[in-house]
Amino acid sequence: MSAPLYEVEHLTRVYGRGERRVVALDDVGLTVARGQRLGIVGESGSGKSTLIRLMAALDRPTAGTVRFAGQQVSGTPERALGFLRARVQLVFQDPRASLDPRMRIGTIIAEPLRAPAIQGELARRGVPVDRSAREARVADLLAAVGLPADAAGRFPHEFSGGQRQRVAIARALAPGPEVLMADEAVSALDVSVRAQVLNLLMDLVASLGLTLVFISHDLSVIRHVCTDAIVLQGGRIVEAGPTASVFAQPQHPYTAGLLAAVPRFGARPWDD
Repeated sequence: MSAPLYEVEHLTRVYGRGERRVVALDDVGLTVARGQRLGIVGESGSGKSTLIRLMAALDRPTAGTVRFAGQQVSGTPERALGFLRARVQLVFQDPRASLDPRMRIGTIIAEPLRAPAIQGELARRGVPVDRSAREARVADLLAAVGLPADAAGRFPHEFSGGQRQRVAIARALAPGPEVLMADEAVSALDVSVRAQVLNLLMDLVASLGLTLVFISHDLSVIRHVCTDAIVLQGGRIVEAGPTASVFAQPQHPYTAGLLAAVPRFGARPWDD
């Protein structure tokens, strides 16, 4: 069996001190295999976003370690994280907030390719990042996410929420990552377009052979998208396993409570 892509051990993150001390994550451990689609579920404040921020080296843990492809992530200086920045990309919840309104779409999508750390990693792979290569990459990505070629010259406000999230996905795919992390990537969208964006994301993950780490408070989304799931409560993992098993036979009362709270519109798939 190949080594895990991600290895997280005893991960703890504490914010503040004294009476204002908040334990966002408490001794969390997990592994992510290549090609896995891992869902992270829990209520607001359970530690979901903190966990992927630490895995993506956007924050530093109070204790514990994160390794990616055998290389230490936690505690590594930013200048030495090029191996991670090119291979792990994120899609955030609200595309209105995550896309710079002053930048044209083509510039937004190509933005990761201008980052020095990513350029260095791509150069080691022999991937060209000159202007013509960036423009060609943008055109390919616009087509991949179902947007017209002329979108490159337009601004974010000219698009709907679902279209802006397609732009955010294209930007995340620009450097050719191995891992895509999605933090509530469809929760800010209208119900009518959520399924479209989810299906696009799943198609891209499958066609590009990506590993997916997907955060959602929506259990139906996790069941639809992910092969495996972990349940966070109060910064700790209370349940983990194949998604079908977690949904069909929850072992922890918190998981059972989350499932029971899902609105019933006819029979739910995991009630069979």
